[in-house]
Amino acid sequence: MKSGNYAKAGVLVLFVTLILGNYFQYQLSPLAPRLMESMHMTPVQFSSAFSAPMIPAILLGIVAGIMSDKFGVKKVTSVGLVVTMAGLCYRPFAGDYTSLMASMVLAGIGVTFINVNMSKLVGAWYPPEKVGQMVGVTMVGSTLGMTLGTATTAMFPSVRSAFVLTGILSVFIVVLWVVFIHDGSGQAAEGNGPQESVLTSIMTVVKSRNIWLVGICLMCILGCNVALSSFLPTALQSRGINESMAGVVSSVLTIGSLLGTFMGPTIIARIGRMKPALVTLALVTAAGTAFGWMAPVWLIVVALLAAGFGMGSLIPTFMSFPMLLPEIGPSYAGSAGGVITTLELLGAVVIPTYIITPVAGQNFHTYFMMAGAVMVLMAAVALFLPELYQKGE
Repeated sequence: MKSGNYAKAGVLVLFVTLILGNYFQYQLSPLAPRLMESMHMTPVQFSSAFSAPMIPAILLGIVAGIMSDKFGVKKVTSVGLVVTMAGLCYRPFAGDYTSLMASMVLAGIGVTFINVNMSKLVGAWYPPEKVGQMVGVTMVGSTLGMTLGTATTAMFPSVRSAFVLTGILSVFIVVLWVVFIHDGSGQAAEGNGPQESVLTSIMTVVKSRNIWLVGICLMCILGCNVALSSFLPTALQSRGINESMAGVVSSVLTIGSLLGTFMGPTIIARIGRMKPALVTLALVTAAGTAFGWMAPVWLIVVALLAAGFGMGSLIPTFMSFPMLLPEIGPSYAGSAGGVITTLELLGAVVIPTYIITPVAGQNFHTYFMMAGAVMVLMAAVALFLPELYQKGE
């Protein structure tokens, strides 16, 4: 098989793996009443079980990146996916909150390792100018997994049958990963290797101003995204829009994000100037977030579509940065991915929960203005990033 075919096979396997990596989590949403009843869980316990796959990302992101740079991406991600398989194969037998929580934490390890190494993996298969585009294509799998998990799980005759399916699929994914994924060749494949110390990897990444800037940008995007998604239906209902219509209108944000993830990085690459595109997308997202919810219904749809498109375009573009930065490159892309992934998820937790909500309270005008301001901050931070596309120069 030629290297081009290897690359396509790798992206396809990565895409399918990300579907499963989000599908298993979002299976819980439609099963909430049955799970809380059968496992005697409180709503708070259910919420913690649902968000449990994020725990490894916060705690192990940097460690996973360092290990990948030292021992190779395929070895580390394969181990992570085996742990995920163990968690998902155990989940059908979970009978209470503690066992369900444990299975969900284990299941989150594989996708954590993959997200950390997204840039390193794709960068080993494709030239720099295509990394952002291909990261965007693979990340469509994440949104698709969320959608399928939410939409199809209620069709299963029982909770156990739904969980058994993901256990079987996880075994299939591990086989695909071991057979078809390869690290590339040369430096991209091996990382910086055992001869480099862990301290060297950490210090190289920590000293990179650009990695911190990218991490802050992702922190802002995820913070805005979670803030907007959390209270948008409630805000629309406060304007007199009925519950079902509010849900339909809110779903436009996801559609926009899906389109942006798939198309945005390609458009940015064709424009040939990254920084102006990043700033423009951030400001469009900020406007849609801050003012969209109070517009007429037809204009809300347009605003949410634009905001979703902006966020969906920005995330894979920023995720591709580690492989494109000269001071990071393939040798330290895993460690850098761990840092930016950790900052990204901290933003998703800290910004909406501990900054925006306490200040805004029940005032939706203040709430969404603050969420929009977070994206303005992202645009300002992006101005300090290097221009990685030099079309025409």
